[in-house]
Amino acid sequence: MYHIYGIRHHGPGSARSLLRALEAAPPDCLLIEAPADAEPALEHAWHPGIIPPVAVLLYDEKDLSKASYLPFAEFSPEWQAIRYGLARGIPVLFMDLPMSMQFQMEEDKQGQMEIPLPSSENEEPIVRDPMGYIAEIAGFSDSERWWEATFEQPGHEGDIFSAIIELHTALRDELGRQETRHNRVREAYMRKTLRQALAGGYKNVAVVCGAWHAPALNRLARFQPKDDNALLKGLRKKKIAATWIPWSYKRLAFQSGYRAGVVSPAWYALLFSRRGEAVQWWMARVAGLLRKEGFNASAAQAMEAARLAQALAAIRQQPVAGIGEMKEAALAVFCEGNEEPLQLIEEQLVIGNEVGEVPADIPQIPLQKDLESRIRSLRLAKAFRSAVPETKELDLRKANHLDISHLLHQLNVLEIPWGKVLEAPENRLGSFHENWRLEWLPEYVIKVIEAGMWGNTVHSAATFYIQKRAAGTEELSSLIGLAREALLAGITNAFNPLVGRIEDAASLTRDIYYLMDALPVLADIARYGDTRQTDVESVRALIRHIAPRICIGLPAAVLHIEEEPAREWHRLIVQNNRAISLLGQELSPQQWIETLDKIARAGGAHPLIRGLCSRMLFDRSAHPPPETARLMRFALSAADEAQSGALWLEGFLYGSGLLLIHLPALWAILDEWVAEMPAAHFDEILPLLRRAFSEFTPPEREKMLRLARRGMQEPEKNDASVETAFDQKRAKQVLPTVKLLLGLD
Repeated sequence: MYHIYGIRHHGPGSARSLLRALEAAPPDCLLIEAPADAEPALEHAWHPGIIPPVAVLLYDEKDLSKASYLPFAEFSPEWQAIRYGLARGIPVLFMDLPMSMQFQMEEDKQGQMEIPLPSSENEEPIVRDPMGYIAEIAGFSDSERWWEATFEQPGHEGDIFSAIIELHTALRDELGRQETRHNRVREAYMRKTLRQALAGGYKNVAVVCGAWHAPALNRLARFQPKDDNALLKGLRKKKIAATWIPWSYKRLAFQSGYRAGVVSPAWYALLFSRRGEAVQWWMARVAGLLRKEGFNASAAQAMEAARLAQALAAIRQQPVAGIGEMKEAALAVFCEGNEEPLQLIEEQLVIGNEVGEVPADIPQIPLQKDLESRIRSLRLAKAFRSAVPETKELDLRKANHLDISHLLHQLNVLEIPWGKVLEAPENRLGSFHENWRLEWLPEYVIKVIEAGMWGNTVHSAATFYIQKRAAGTEELSSLIGLAREALLAGITNAFNPLVGRIEDAASLTRDIYYLMDALPVLADIARYGDTRQTDVESVRALIRHIAPRICIGLPAAVLHIEEEPAREWHRLIVQNNRAISLLGQELSPQQWIETLDKIARAGGAHPLIRGLCSRMLFDRSAHPPPETARLMRFALSAADEAQSGALWLEGFLYGSGLLLIHLPALWAILDEWVAEMPAAHFDEILPLLRRAFSEFTPPEREKMLRLARRGMQEPEKNDASVETAFDQKRAKQVLPTVKLLLGLD
């Protein structure tokens, strides 16, 4: 004899009804709809350290791209059935098609042309979506809400499973809906497993499966074993590994995993644990959450919102308020129509932030053990288990923080992006600081397993993986990028060989473009080395080798080029100028100044590049104001093309327009050039001028506007009120402190 219990995956009402049914008719064997090759994980399901939500991870050890998850929450009927069977010593078996066979079906399907079943667009709604059609008749917007109100929320005392089987049998028999091959094969395997259990001598078998499959198992005699075997023919079992991993309510709400996903896990957990008073408890939690976040919320509002939710349910002829009514009541009473607090309520109390736990003594691969050990030693366990993203500021001068940085960068090398580096805030501009956003996702577990092929520890795996990537490229830019990753991750074993590879590639590279692309990264590496206590003398030696070659080759590289490549060279020159400013010991600035001077005076160089170099020479005090004015007048006085002058000006004004404001001679040259320009030429260069001036700050543009309105008149004297506002006596009081700070005593 056997009993079929059709449930909804992760249904709290189904879980309660199932436990009552099992207590009323205790089985001697439990069959549960789950892949058969996940069964080895059951031996750990009774472990006291496993706290749902958790999932069984199924993966092919030889092909880690083939992986699947089998999630469970505390309110999942399957989880309650497993715990019930293990607590009483009843055999618990998984009866669904093994995941290895499902992987094979997916492989067989790829690359093959399918002959489609009758188009769902031409089918009636009741055939295309039977449960949705029934829900529409009952006045619900979707089948999930109807199922929740009909089967999950009410407290059914009778045998609700008979009604579920009757409903789904009628739908499947009357509609003649064509099932997919995947569903037919799965149901054939379930029937085969049920027959084997009955043949094994069990007298009272309980079958827990999805409600839609219940009719296919309830009338076992209608299906011939030979027909089921024919459906399963050609599918082969393979060895699949299974282990437990933590899961989260957020992932459960993303509809991810094995036939699973609910939109309101936190609400379902409350329905399972406190069904009779779920509305009041939920509204009380809403009040507490809003008060914690600084909103006004009182106990009286919680009571009023609970009454409103129940009234809405009564008006809609529903037995109990659902999450829809709860959210509407909270929006009206607590949020006063404001959607922003409702979003917070949705995240915290509808979906929820709960994350499960899996004890360390459950079998894991060595890499995963090492990762969790380092996480505990670095005191990152809270961020590792949290479902809420966390921001962490690191000071690399502290040993613990430096180790955390190394771990996060090593994981990024292994393509496990637990942490992402954020832009430094305004008060953390130094290179000793890093800001990270940490968010661990359950699917990273499979990436950890995949990375296990490279080593048994995170450090060794990252070392071998970066060496493997380096062996597959000869490109200078790629090698430099890998060296930077190795430095940030503290992988010194791979860093020094990479620098040697970079030096070889740089020696063979004749193109100045690639050398200039490499120098800024090498300069950063040299600086990071100081910060991270890494010996980067070989990098500095490489910089001393590359920089002179750049200085020699750059003037010829920017001759007679078009505007598009000129803008790319513009970017490289800006980056290299910054890098060389930071490398005073590795390169004499005089070499770079001489290079910029050659370009600034070269008539064949692109005007955008000449203007930029003139500006850099002025900033470095290599050109005095008169010489800068002479170059500017020469560039703007060319009679052939006004566009050339506009491009020179764009390059010259890159970054800041303060020169024009503080040097009247330069402003006068620009003013004269614009005033004398023919109207036709002015219309031509106006877009270029707008582009050049658009990068300036609003105060700079405002000052230039005043200069333009004043024309060639003398600058206005400072207002007397401004002069008298300066207090000489108060200023003298701070002078001793300023002298002390500047060392001028």
